[in-house]
Amino acid sequence: MVAATDNELLNPAHLSRIEDFSLLVRVVVDGGLPGIHRSLRQGRGTEFFQYRPYDPGEDLKVIDWKVYAKREELVAKTFQEDTNFNLFLVIDTSASMGYRGAKASCTKLHYATMLAACFAYLAYRQGDRVGLFAYGEEVQQWIRPKSGHAHFGRVVNALAQLKAEGENKHEAMWDQMVGNMPGRSTVVFLSDFLEAEDFLPERLRFALSSRYEALCLQVLDREEETLPEGDALRFVEMEGNREVSTSPEVIRSEFRNHMAVFKETLAQNLRGVSAEFESLFTDQDLGHALRKFLGIRNRNVG
Repeated sequence: MVAATDNELLNPAHLSRIEDFSLLVRVVVDGGLPGIHRSLRQGRGTEFFQYRPYDPGEDLKVIDWKVYAKREELVAKTFQEDTNFNLFLVIDTSASMGYRGAKASCTKLHYATMLAACFAYLAYRQGDRVGLFAYGEEVQQWIRPKSGHAHFGRVVNALAQLKAEGENKHEAMWDQMVGNMPGRSTVVFLSDFLEAEDFLPERLRFALSSRYEALCLQVLDREEETLPEGDALRFVEMEGNREVSTSPEVIRSEFRNHMAVFKETLAQNLRGVSAEFESLFTDQDLGHALRKFLGIRNRNVG
């Protein structure tokens, strides 16, 4: 068997075949992100967490010399640390998140939940508290932020069970959630943001406070920006009853321009409330989003 390269370990086409999210996050974080241990703020508490490979250049104090004496292997000990820091994962589970183009390896929701599980694992490893709020027409999952191994397992199990269904009720759901949001938090919101570029940023105004950070990750399928191939197709609205039949070639240029304006308006409106924004496609590896998240997290606890 040929070993997977680092890029393959971060590739959604490879990862989407792993059904166990607890295994998936270890494949990504421990196997697919070389050198990430240097970026992680290792705990100095008293509760032993795990061994990990020693990265050359690290402080020699992290090495377990007893293990080296027995196995001649350099490993580092990490400890769990309560940072009093909250990660709040918010996921759009409306029907449009269930879209999967002909060439895509997974739906938008599956891509979003893989990312969210990795964020949760990174936070858990650093002693942070992790919470989850997932919604479409109604709340699918609402887990209050806590720390610890058992709670991390509960979060990743909940992520694996999410289903894309119903209309999005962004306004009502965010009004319900913000009133119960924990203090001093990073809120990571994963959604396609479709038809929400004007009113949704107002729900993220909490990011203007020094106590909060908001990272908004737009998840799209490539076909949603370029349109699928075909002479004539019938387009059916995923969160309603509207439909239209047309040739993609006839409307492709106009559609691309519309999408470009939509994404720029969305990014501008989110910047106006101090929310960071990235647009991702479901065929992109997970590395960029994970490093973005880790940079924000470490900046706020540094």
